[in-house]
Amino acid sequence: MIRICSDSCIDIPKDLIEENNIAVIPLFVTLGDNDFLDGDNVFQEDIFSYVASTGQLPKTASRSVEDFKTFFGELLENDNQVIYIGISSQLSSTYQNAMKAKEELNNDNLFIVDSKSLSSGIGLLVISACNYAKQGLDAKSIVQKISKQADFNQTSFVVDKLDYLYKGGRCSAIARFGANLLKIKPRLELKAGKIENTGKYMGQFKIIIKKYIDDMLKKHNKFKSDICFITHTCQDEAFVNEMVRFVESKGIFEKVVQSRAGATISCHCGENTLGILYLLEE
Repeated sequence: MIRICSDSCIDIPKDLIEENNIAVIPLFVTLGDNDFLDGDNVFQEDIFSYVASTGQLPKTASRSVEDFKTFFGELLENDNQVIYIGISSQLSSTYQNAMKAKEELNNDNLFIVDSKSLSSGIGLLVISACNYAKQGLDAKSIVQKISKQADFNQTSFVVDKLDYLYKGGRCSAIARFGANLLKIKPRLELKAGKIENTGKYMGQFKIIIKKYIDDMLKKHNKFKSDICFITHTCQDEAFVNEMVRFVESKGIFEKVVQSRAGATISCHCGENTLGILYLLEE
């Protein structure tokens, strides 16, 4: 049997995780002096409440090599083949720890794939891997296909405010002040596993999002049409549903899925971040 697994940055709905029997190892989120596990006992709303009440940004951390050895060891039982697809190696030590665990386990049935992505961008690859497994492909063939597909993954977001990026040391106080004053919303895209600022929008967040979506669909227009994610940290569900319907109205994707970002991703982007994510033809 082939088992597909990931980490809690996967950011896809629980029903898809259960439907595809995806195993997820939760990453650490630290609030003050207390450690929590993303998706187990800390969630997006906990992050925003903590920052609002303390002014401090939570910290995130990978699982240890030993944690990964235990996680993989359980999945490898009964001669299972295990494929782990995790957050980009350029963004976290998670991938490196998973690789070290593989080396120490010395098990040829364990495969580690660098998604070169984050959030539902990982989820897109994981779901593809699950579909390939259902079609009867062997683990090595799945890994080859997913490793190639990782280079054709449209993952992007628009961030409303730079407050969290500033608190996390990812932008200067001057950049934060200027962006917030001028209502500049940066567009962030994943390129070769790294986050790059590829554009900006000016105006109210809810107004500019449709332009952002249109820009992405025009810029990256060799769609794989099976599924698209609208992943977000927005509290206004009506607005998010409107954006889902907006994408559905294009008639491009068979399924447009709303997904709320988990605690780890929310720690780094803050409230009112929204992205459209889909795979591209190779």
